[in-house]
Amino acid sequence: MRKTNQWLALAGAALLLTACGEESSEKAVGTEKEKQVVHYTAPTEMATMDTVLMTDINSSNYSGHTIVGLLKINEKGEPVPAIAVDMGTVSDDGLTYTFKLRDDATWSNGDPVTANDFVFAWQRLVDPATGASYAYLAENIENAPEIMTGDKSPSELGIKALSDYELQITLTQPTPYFNSLLAFSPFLPQNEAFVEEQGTQYGTTSEAILANGPFVMEDWDGTGLTWKLVKNEEYYDADEVHINEIDVQVLKETSTAVNLFESGEVDNAQLTGEMAKVYKDDPNAVIHEKARTSYIDFNYENEQLQNQNLRKAISLVIDRKELVDSVIGDGSNDIYGFMPQNFATNPETGKDFTEEATDYFDYDVEQAKDLWEKAKDELGTDTLTLSFVGDDDEKSKKISEYVQGQIQNNLDGISVQLRNVPKKNRLEFANKNEFDLLLTGWGADFRDPVNFMDLLYSTSAYNEGGYANEEFDALLEKAKSEDANNEEARWQDMIEAHDIAMEETAVLPLYQEAEVQLRNPALKGINLQPVGNEFDLSNAYLE
Repeated sequence: MRKTNQWLALAGAALLLTACGEESSEKAVGTEKEKQVVHYTAPTEMATMDTVLMTDINSSNYSGHTIVGLLKINEKGEPVPAIAVDMGTVSDDGLTYTFKLRDDATWSNGDPVTANDFVFAWQRLVDPATGASYAYLAENIENAPEIMTGDKSPSELGIKALSDYELQITLTQPTPYFNSLLAFSPFLPQNEAFVEEQGTQYGTTSEAILANGPFVMEDWDGTGLTWKLVKNEEYYDADEVHINEIDVQVLKETSTAVNLFESGEVDNAQLTGEMAKVYKDDPNAVIHEKARTSYIDFNYENEQLQNQNLRKAISLVIDRKELVDSVIGDGSNDIYGFMPQNFATNPETGKDFTEEATDYFDYDVEQAKDLWEKAKDELGTDTLTLSFVGDDDEKSKKISEYVQGQIQNNLDGISVQLRNVPKKNRLEFANKNEFDLLLTGWGADFRDPVNFMDLLYSTSAYNEGGYANEEFDALLEKAKSEDANNEEARWQDMIEAHDIAMEETAVLPLYQEAEVQLRNPALKGINLQPVGNEFDLSNAYLE
């Protein structure tokens, strides 16, 4: 009864806010549209603006508004020319890429953007002294693996400035997704003189970064909850940038964001939990589907979790449909494999990866109980206590509690202890293997199945649970080497590798993430992207 009354109260309050907010939202549009000033909200702080060290999506979202690389991602999710004048030329063997650079691109200090800016940034990326988490993405560039292990100098990386405005990249094997990488944060250029002048302070404040993109960042002190993006009049494509200023503030409380939106003080509000359910059908609500899988990692250092029957039993008691509809309620979709939908398609047939891969994660409590009985015999125990680590935000807590309840209510003898902590601490626990179950997720950085499959490779830095399977590794290596130039064979390698990992319940996929946000209907032209950076405001405008 108490839950029902609270729900009705929340829904009534939301409807009242909507009714009261219409007039004030119109006022905000009227006062700001001529100036083209957008008031945008972010869910978290930015960690760094050093693109080589960047790992979180929020930092990447805003770096993408200030720095552009050889290529950028368009509204269709495809790489298109940016600093490069065209898509470049590729040798017949797929190993040598040559790009000509535009000569009208400049940094915000007036320096020209040159080929050396890419050489310098990529050498920093693979230099082990930098400690870049995404260095592995450069593994197919000539000498990169040897540089990352300290056996060769960063200057030996297979990237060369043929002139100020011509760049050559040499790979050791064909890489079908290489063009997509060229638009991703770790491969963006950096001004060598400026970076060296800033030293350890580079990327820590708005004064310690340079821009070559549509906006320049201002008023960011490295830790604060507000910053600005101001139109870069020196941007080579400035005529296509309509917004003059984007004032960003971090709002972690959904209710605060909604109240500010309804009063016309901000142009968007990201929704979670009950508020997402209430507003999902609001005319100002926008659902952004993402190529992101939320899942549970098993810690394979725990000998009990090495038991496949136990892992499978845990998986079978999770009703993913109930989870996304009743617990999350924000437009996220139930998922029955590791790969998200509408992300990767067969190069010959166009069929979605999720259609060709086998579904392994049904909801079947009776089968789960049978498997738990087998696991108890194999493990020699009737009881088990598992620590379950996740973030401390509202959504993560609800998911954790649901999973805990499903396991404890259906698998007699298993106790799940929740540890919901700030994201920074959750990452530390993951790095130190201080968990049994870990609520985590992965959003695609580029549009290729290998971006997800790499997470389960035995030696991957992002394989937090420590899953290892020789057959899986061999298929992934084959896809990257002998089948790299054979699209259909490479596709089948990925399908088979995925099926092996899911058959073993290597991880426990839960859902494909979506985000609900309220948006000012006068704010047009936003490019929402399922892969890589989540949104692009460079061509947006207030109508």
